[in-house]
Amino acid sequence: MPDDWQVTEVTDTADESGQIEAWEITLTRPADGVTLAMFLPKVAIEATAVACGLTSTDEAIDVLLHRAVHPIYEPNLPESNPWQMSGEEARAAVLERVERCKRDHAAVATAAPKGRTAAARKAADVLTPLRSVRIDPVTCATVRLEQQRALLRARA
Repeated sequence: MPDDWQVTEVTDTADESGQIEAWEITLTRPADGVTLAMFLPKVAIEATAVACGLTSTDEAIDVLLHRAVHPIYEPNLPESNPWQMSGEEARAAVLERVERCKRDHAAVATAAPKGRTAAARKAADVLTPLRSVRIDPVTCATVRLEQQRALLRARA
């Protein structure tokens, strides 16, 4: 049975220079209390969506959170380079990897928000800051194509 991990805290932070805005995300495995701290630059959500051909903020967040825990279970599993595939292939590969992690090793979710009403629970969602990043699938696909063209020109 896969382990459960919960996102228990998200804190605004930056790198040591103060120039790269980021979040520090705390993941906790309730079964044994093990915690994992994850430093996530704020540009990572959109960059992951572009690189992997993802179409929503929630997909990108899911990929990033599972990338943080998957190496605990399969440290030597190579990750495919999304830039060597079409956008559709990259998306399928990364989503299959997340599903493999969920099925065989660990699922990451937010800690259940506490509140009496649906609105209070939504307000208590620790991933709200990450979900404020808006992914435009058309823009991401366009940027991805431009990046792939630049890579092809650089190889020529």
